[in-house]
This record gives sequence, C-alpha cells and structure tokens, in this order.
Amino acid sequence: MSYNIDDVLDVTIEKMAIGGSGIARHGGLVVFVPDSAPGDKLRVKITTKKKSFAEAQILEILNSGPSRRQPPCPIADRCGGCNWQHLTETEQQNQKQLFVKETLAKFLPGRTLQFLPIKPSPLSFRYRNRIQPKYHQGQLGFFSRRSHEVIATNDCLITEEKLTASFETIKETLDQKFLHKNETQRLEIYLDQNETPQWALLGEEREGIGFAQVNRFQNEDLIKTVLNWAEDMTYERLFDLYAGGGNFTFPLANHFKAQNIIAAELDPRLVQKAQEKIQSTNSLQKRVRFYTSDVALFLKRTELKAKDLVVLDPPRSGADAFVMKTLAHSPVQKILYISCHPVSLARDLKYFFEA
Repeated sequence: MSYNIDDVLDVTIEKMAIGGSGIARHGGLVVFVPDSAPGDKLRVKITTKKKSFAEAQILEILNSGPSRRQPPCPIADRCGGCNWQHLTETEQQNQKQLFVKETLAKFLPGRTLQFLPIKPSPLSFRYRNRIQPKYHQGQLGFFSRRSHEVIATNDCLITEEKLTASFETIKETLDQKFLHKNETQRLEIYLDQNETPQWALLGEEREGIGFAQVNRFQNEDLIKTVLNWAEDMTYERLFDLYAGGGNFTFPLANHFKAQNIIAAELDPRLVQKAQEKIQSTNSLQKRVRFYTSDVALFLKRTELKAKDLVVLDPPRSGADAFVMKTLAHSPVQKILYISCHPVSLARDLKYFFEA
C-alpha cells in the first residue's frame, strides 16, 4: 500500500517514542503522532512521509486511551516544553521504563539484563531548578510546539517556585534591552547552590554555579542509590569521573572515610567550587583531589587498579569512546555509571560486552 502526504488514516497508538510522539502502525507503515497517548484510537492526517515511516497530526480522537488526561498546565497543548502532560504519571513512568528496556535490548541483543522498578521523582511538578526560556518582543516563555513562536507565560508548573517568582523581574530587564529588537533571546534561569535565582543570556558569563541535577529532590535518591550500590566491597581508591562540582564526590568522601577520592572534571568553574569546599573542610583536604581535565586525558595518565571503584556521570551524549574502552579493559572492582539518556547508555555499555 502506498501512502502520501494528506492521506487520512485511522490508527491505534501502541506506545510512546523517545521524542514524545505516539507510535502507530498502518499496514507496513510506522506512524508517529504528536500529542497522542497509548491506546488512543485516532483519525490522523499524514504531514510528513519518509521511506519507512510517516508523521501525522490528529484530526479526531475516536476513542481516548486509558492513560489520557487533561493536562494540568493551561498551555501544555501549545507549549513545546512538555510533551507528556496529557498522560497520567503512572503511564509516563511505564513508558520511560519501556524506553530503557527496549533500547538496551536493541543495542545489546541476546543479553539478559536485570531491571529494578522505576523510582518516581518525589515531586511531579515544581522540581526543575534550571530552565531555558525564550524572549521575543515582550513575550517571555517557551517555544511553541514545532515552531519558534514564543508562548508567553508567567509560570511553569514543572519549575521550582523560587525561579518562577523571578519571571516578572527578568522580563522587565529584557523589555528595557530587547523590546523592539526582532531577534529571539535565549536565556537560562537557574537556582545556584545557595538556592538563589540567577539568570543570563545563553553564552554570557553567569553568576554562581547551578545544581548538578535539574531535579535536586530526585538527586537525593540518586546519591543514596550510588552509595548503597558501592558499599558491598572494600576499596583502596574511589574515582569520580565527569564529576561536576562534586555531586557524588563529597557524598562518597563522607561515606568512605578511610579512602582517597580522586575526581576529574573539565569545567574549571566547577572544579574551583569543589576546591573551595575541600579547603574549607579539614577532613577532606588530605583525601579528596580534584583535577581540571578531560576525562579521556585523565585516564591516559592514570593507572586503574583492581581495588578501585569508578563512578562516572557523563553528559547526555555519553562518555568518550576511549573512556569506555579503558574502563572495559581495566581491572577495577566496580563501575557505577549514571546515565542521562538510554541510547548513549546502551552504546557505551557495548564496550563491556565486546571486551
């Protein structure tokens, strides 16, 4: 069966895709449908056609899936910041866990992996401590879905209220500078480590250092998990790679009081912040060392040993290939990898199965 743009199809959504669209199948065609929910029966129109898939927009919801709900945010249907608010919290968690399992199965075929139950965030809303809104000719908000039109808002339900309380003041400052300019300004608003709102245009120097994780409430559980998974062995040294400002370094140092902790981080501002904390704490000065270094270069100069623990928390894009190859062939006792994205995690884990 051939398909063309503007064709109208009746489809049922099977599951969600990583980009936020629902996935349906019609004949042999995979159809991605934004704003859909698992179990939805929809009438859709094809908007983009590729060789093996199509994108479509909803013309009519014939029958809503069991997880569809009214989004809590009044602009969720237009704002590009949140794609899943029309799904219940339970279904969002189910779909995210399915992402991880299917991605690892795809990249690591034939491997049997164990999965623990998903750990929900303590807060469903008001949890983000860093956001990147846009400003254009008096409009402060977020890009509309699939466009660069700015949807104005004086609030954001997923953002900590300490930040949203600063929206009005920030907008007044931007109005003075950019009200009559046509360029869209991109900015970052964040809580620094003293929980004080800070902001800057992207690319500008910023005041203070933000939290290591955008959800500091969930980060507490993440740190506890790392410590729990690390404590069943005895180590001579502990390494924290892609260490940031010490999100895991300092909890590890407090938990393992007899071991040396060695951290590597490329951002000199984060390293400086960590060094200040080390110098202000007598118990850390002899045991914790922070290096300003690319992690791959650091490992080229470091011999990992059998009694070492390695913790790494790379960026969303994953770790450097040299880093993963080095760790895969190293004699270290345990490696704890914290990942921001299932695809980069699956790609990086392949090195261990190939070693």
